[in-house]
Amino acid sequence: MERATTAVISRDRDSQGGALIRLRGLYPSLKAALRKVADLILSKPEMAIYASVNEVAATAQVSEATVMRFCRTLGFRGFQDFKIALAREIVSPIQRLHEEVEEGDTPHAIVHKVFQANINALQDTMEVLNMQAMEQAGQCLLAARQILLIGVGTSGPIVTDAANKLFRLGLRVTAHTDSHLMMMAAALLSSEDVLVAVSHSGSTRDPVETARVAKEAGAKVICITNNSMSPLTRVADIVLVTASRETRFRQEAMASRLCQTSIIDSLYTLVALARPQEALANLSKIENVIVTKQY
Repeated sequence: MERATTAVISRDRDSQGGALIRLRGLYPSLKAALRKVADLILSKPEMAIYASVNEVAATAQVSEATVMRFCRTLGFRGFQDFKIALAREIVSPIQRLHEEVEEGDTPHAIVHKVFQANINALQDTMEVLNMQAMEQAGQCLLAARQILLIGVGTSGPIVTDAANKLFRLGLRVTAHTDSHLMMMAAALLSSEDVLVAVSHSGSTRDPVETARVAKEAGAKVICITNNSMSPLTRVADIVLVTASRETRFRQEAMASRLCQTSIIDSLYTLVALARPQEALANLSKIENVIVTKQY
């Protein structure tokens, strides 16, 4: 019966309106477990926009599978799909571009809000960042035979930039943003190697699956994420958490990328200062050849 209901709703998705409209229409027919999720969404829709699937499950006192079943019953592909639809109902279109701005803001106000959001994200990350975990991550990178950095979407440029920095210190580093290549590279890792996965949500399938492959191969797994309860953190040996105030309903996180880059820069500096003579020698070699590229 549930499968049939889901199929009908999926076909009528566009004509049937938003997430809350569908939810209210289906509420009387929901079973007890699904109704717990529905009650939470109806009473605190904003919380669902900001929360991860496991946070919603914990608050509603149900399993993550129940939350996913709830979303499919309403005709959505998954929780992220449901969350985006929910956000479209209760968040203004302008805030989907940047959550701090409002219609009518002057250019001066917009620039100020963007800068302030980035500053807040960095300050918040400093407050929650586990310094012991940072130290452990630096030691792992120092001891690694090779380092594999992975990330998709907006995390892709972050890992590419990280590889460009770390290889200057003489480390053996590879960055992959292609889902197939990162999986193949992870399968070839060993207990002497380290995988660093960057994912704002911590719930994107490719980094999580690749981290599992690396773990099975014996490698250490370090993750940088904004969600301390995400599937990625369950795989990782070392978790480095950002604290961007951006909601997770948007696919493109903005301020969080600055936090991720700052963590990478901090790890780079920790590694460099752990063996300064080698780091300086490598930088000198690079500077000597790069100078010929400049006018």
